[in-house]
Amino acid sequence: MGKKILISFIILSCLLIGNSCKDKKDDDIPTPEEEFDRGAMLSNLANNIIVPAYAELKLKTDTFDIARTNFVATPDSANLVVLRNAFGELYKTWQLCSIFEFGQAEVELLRASVNTFPTDTVQINSNIASGSYDLASVANIDAKGLPTIDFLLFKNNISNTVYAFASGANAANRKTYLTDIGNEVKTKIVNVFNSWNTSYVSTFSSNTGTNIGSSVGQLVNQINFDLELLKNAKIGIPLGKKTLDIPVPEKTEAYYKGNSAELAKLNLKNLENLFLGKDALGNDRSGFDDYLVYINAQYNGTLLSDKIKSQFTLAQNKLQLVADPLSTSVVSSNAVVDSAYVNIQKLVVLLKTDMTSALGVQITYQDNDGD
Repeated sequence: MGKKILISFIILSCLLIGNSCKDKKDDDIPTPEEEFDRGAMLSNLANNIIVPAYAELKLKTDTFDIARTNFVATPDSANLVVLRNAFGELYKTWQLCSIFEFGQAEVELLRASVNTFPTDTVQINSNIASGSYDLASVANIDAKGLPTIDFLLFKNNISNTVYAFASGANAANRKTYLTDIGNEVKTKIVNVFNSWNTSYVSTFSSNTGTNIGSSVGQLVNQINFDLELLKNAKIGIPLGKKTLDIPVPEKTEAYYKGNSAELAKLNLKNLENLFLGKDALGNDRSGFDDYLVYINAQYNGTLLSDKIKSQFTLAQNKLQLVADPLSTSVVSSNAVVDSAYVNIQKLVVLLKTDMTSALGVQITYQDNDGD
């Protein structure tokens, strides 16, 4: 009797195990993408790259704000030199943050408000002459932000700039305009910084899907968007890619200060660091390169991650050969600038087509570039 019970138990167990295996759906088996710790990657990118970048941007904004206040109160050569230096540091630090146009930055329209270039000098002069303007209006989107400050501080030499703010025509309005623009830049940057330093870090790090609106989806989209801005607005348009290969030097970023190439190099390096998950001190942690390796994403028989890293290096090397001012190089060293452009274009294809496909992320912004 005992033997029959044992045999029945064994048979029943086998049936239960068999049915359990049969009922197990393929969808229930974790895929490599699901097993990769996206939360750890997002936490690294947020806490070790994004928040420190915004903290540095806020610091440079505060420094610029103090220098601007001093110059407006006493517009002399010494204060102008300090202000120009503070502005230069602020513009360089902006390159670390231009990519992160989501969360509060999207609410503030931070990229458009801070760095729409080329600036509209006619509109700026009109605003100053009238003393009446609305910086929030669409009409003034390219008459404010860092490019406009670049125009106000660097269009003329030191003595003429001091004169324009101290006793030239509309000097009082000019000082007010500089103050208003500086205040808007500072307010928006502080708002974004505060958001990241309160609840948004947690919100960002815990949104671990890959769908539209997820943190991975937003990052991938903004990596591509910012890279295309670098390729087109910062290099391609001044190079003449939209004007039948006729260079348009005045459309460069930071045209009046003349360090456009330096800013482009910083922008590209930050994009690379974000892809690698590498912080400002060089600590290489979880990034998109690790994600691609984990899912074994391939490119012509090699790891896609390795191909992208190699193309980043090539693009960096080509861009390093471009001298400032870029407005001069697009004319005098056209082939050198074009080589940088071509290699950045190749990087765009790898990130926008191959990486997004491998990660299952949809590009949600529109462009007519054709890559």
